[in-house]
Amino acid sequence: MKNRYCDKQLRGIAGECQEFEHIISAMGYGYSLLNVSPSEFVRRCTDCVHWLGGSCEIFKHEITQ
Repeated sequence: MKNRYCDKQLRGIAGECQEFEHIISAMGYGYSLLNVSPSEFVRRCTDCVHWLGGSCEIFKHEITQ
């Protein structure tokens, strides 16, 4: 499924979101070189546990502004 939001929007909202929790962290693996490279890590809404296919209330509020 192609994402209908641009990467800039997804990064911008996630970068300021106080509720952001990366799905890898939530799965209990923590951040490590095996699953998230620190040099390539970028917060994006699509990587957050609250994303749920774009139904995140914070995202919906921010994207409409």
